[in-house]
Amino acid sequence: MPPRLSLSRPRHAGWWAGAAAAAIVAGSLATGVVGHATVTSPSMAPTHATGSSVLTTRIGVGSVGPGDVVVFDVPPSWRAAERERAGQAADAGGGDAMVKRLIGLPGDRITCCAPGGLLMRNGSLLEEPYLAEPPGDLLNTTYDVTVPAGHAWVLGDNRRRSFDSRAMHARTGASGFLPLSAIRARVLFGWP
Repeated sequence: MPPRLSLSRPRHAGWWAGAAAAAIVAGSLATGVVGHATVTSPSMAPTHATGSSVLTTRIGVGSVGPGDVVVFDVPPSWRAAERERAGQAADAGGGDAMVKRLIGLPGDRITCCAPGGLLMRNGSLLEEPYLAEPPGDLLNTTYDVTVPAGHAWVLGDNRRRSFDSRAMHARTGASGFLPLSAIRARVLFGWP
């Protein structure tokens, strides 16, 4: 009598699948393809509150788009301006990265503010359901900028508490534009 062949799944297949998934996750974290960051300021609330964690990826950083939440290396001019605003010494410690929402890319015209305090990109009103407060309740500095090649315009979701492109644009001699090369990751999601 010939041996019987079983087409059922081996008993240990679940264990091997779990081990393989763990190895993929560990490898992704070790190589930086997937990363983790902690939000250290209220600038992105309510989307990402102070102390919340975010899972990030470097995949697709070269093709980020308006509305994406990104992690970027803080340019030296931004770091110095933020420390000055906070009354910290020039050599005081500080974060090496910030988390902000990408609003404009090269060639985009960003205007603040349309009636009701709304932002416009390329002449169209932006719907921003993620804001901490309705735009009409904010005291916005007006601006009308066109994002140059190789740069982006970034803003926090909590506009009252965010040091972002607007804050840098308001400074004498500063443009507020973030070099695209400073963007290190895209935020996938966050948790408290």
